[in-house]
Amino acid sequence: MFGYIRILQPELKIKEYQCYRGIYCGLCRQMGKCTGQCSRLTLRYDAAAMVCLRMAARGTHPTFTEKRCFLHPLTKAPVLAPCEETQAVSCIMAVLAYYKCRDDIADEQGLSRLGALAVYPYFAYLRHRAKKRAPEIDAIAARGMQAFARAEKDANGSADLPANAFGELMGELLSYDTEGGVRAVLHELGKALGRWVYLIDAAEDYALDVKKGRFNALHALYGAAAMTDAQRDALDTALTLELEDAVAAADLIDFDEREDLRAVIYNILCLGMPAQAQAVLHGQKECKKCKGERGA
Repeated sequence: MFGYIRILQPELKIKEYQCYRGIYCGLCRQMGKCTGQCSRLTLRYDAAAMVCLRMAARGTHPTFTEKRCFLHPLTKAPVLAPCEETQAVSCIMAVLAYYKCRDDIADEQGLSRLGALAVYPYFAYLRHRAKKRAPEIDAIAARGMQAFARAEKDANGSADLPANAFGELMGELLSYDTEGGVRAVLHELGKALGRWVYLIDAAEDYALDVKKGRFNALHALYGAAAMTDAQRDALDTALTLELEDAVAAADLIDFDEREDLRAVIYNILCLGMPAQAQAVLHGQKECKKCKGERGA
């Protein structure tokens, strides 16, 4: 994942932020148990958002316990207790990290490619552990990545085809092991967020991909060495529409008095992600704290 699906911290109340941090820390601990302690280094804010969305749609009430962290050993902080949502997302992140490493081996050159080759056995091990716990997640990812690779190959100047393929993959992963209305909501959320992430990542990597000769769906669409202001504005509008679809899906969730969880989710969809888009597309600076935490 990419680290774009995140909160805008200054707009959260203290108790809401503690809820989010507790979910983030609980996921970090669960990743250590499910796929190994070093897998915690692959944790991204996107993963915490996935836990929030799955908990909200599935009707899970978060339970927190006070624990110390090795990074902050002197103080206790709320940590989400182990649950199905953190276990599922732990496996999802391990599998996605494996495929990201494979992509780096295929796309990178020189030292970057050597680095990816060096860590590939470890990511293969993460995938192996995730597959033992949740084989269906691995199967979903395998099918989805094959479809995504075909979509990029057959894009023919269209950014929609690969964006839709990545959105479908994220929809299937986010709605894993659910059914009925819950599955429909999570699938739509995953599709919208996946398309949004694919497009914003392509926008951020545009110049570097052109320089290195790597495939970039937006470059294939626009054909120029750099995006124009009009193209950035058009992409901004497209990203806004994706988030509107995500919000429409989130509106169908019955939060059942889980107000802190509701606040976190709408903060991500309505404030955090738009702020990320503005930072990428228009160079608007993030606050110093957010910039320092980017992708942590």
